[in-house]
Amino acid sequence: MFSERLEQHLNDLPPAERTLAAYIQANLDDIAFESGDSLARKSGVSPNTVSRFLRRLGYVGLKGLKEELRDQVRVQSLLNPTLIERVDQEVSSQADPVGCEIEALLELSKLLDSPRWTAILDIVQGAEKVFVCGFQTVSGLAEDFANRLALVRPGVEFLNLYGGVLGPWIDSNKARSCLILVDIAPYAEAGITFARECLRNDGELVVFADEYGIAQHVTTPHIVTMQTKTGLILESTGGLTTALNFLVHGVATRRKGELKERMHSYQERVKALRLYRT
Repeated sequence: MFSERLEQHLNDLPPAERTLAAYIQANLDDIAFESGDSLARKSGVSPNTVSRFLRRLGYVGLKGLKEELRDQVRVQSLLNPTLIERVDQEVSSQADPVGCEIEALLELSKLLDSPRWTAILDIVQGAEKVFVCGFQTVSGLAEDFANRLALVRPGVEFLNLYGGVLGPWIDSNKARSCLILVDIAPYAEAGITFARECLRNDGELVVFADEYGIAQHVTTPHIVTMQTKTGLILESTGGLTTALNFLVHGVATRRKGELKERMHSYQERVKALRLYRT
């Protein structure tokens, strides 16, 4: 881990590298979004100092440090016993996490008016087949989203990779399809591998992720990043849920012509099966 490597070399560091080390320690959560040049600029050292420091600690460039931090975040998210410290921390108000949630939604509101969101809507609305995937604790969120999206457009399927049912995805190579991946840090390795496989097969990929940096590892421009670190004991999926709900609504508004008939058929079948109490 970074802290252990740093401790081994701390007494040997020149002043500039000590400055850089202090900056990295204070900003570990943001290192995934830095380049060598930006890290040098923000810490007030030269790019050569960044390179020397990373080599001294045994990293193969900044990428090596990022990968280690990504793995550290993955473990800490659910397995680290220090999670309980989040409950013990004193806060000025129990509503503080609410403010962080609102901040995440305000960032989402800006995205909804952007060309990037329009491009995502174009892909999801125009694809012949839409596959949705998520791993472990967010698989339920991904499956719920797939069910909602299937209400407003045809050709939507949830991919349960652990169930081994890949036939529909294999067949989709013959159609214009897209894949929507819901990804959070604890399962980043699985998400990254899956995303790269999708891109290797020339599929359109849309990713809804947390702030921990899958964007550093996949090449699709269609990534929606939501803040999940809001001060709660576990990272919040509230922002991701809201973003996915807006995607369902956006697709629905583009399919007004067929939506009325589709919803009528749905309501008739629900009544026939007596799924809801009236």
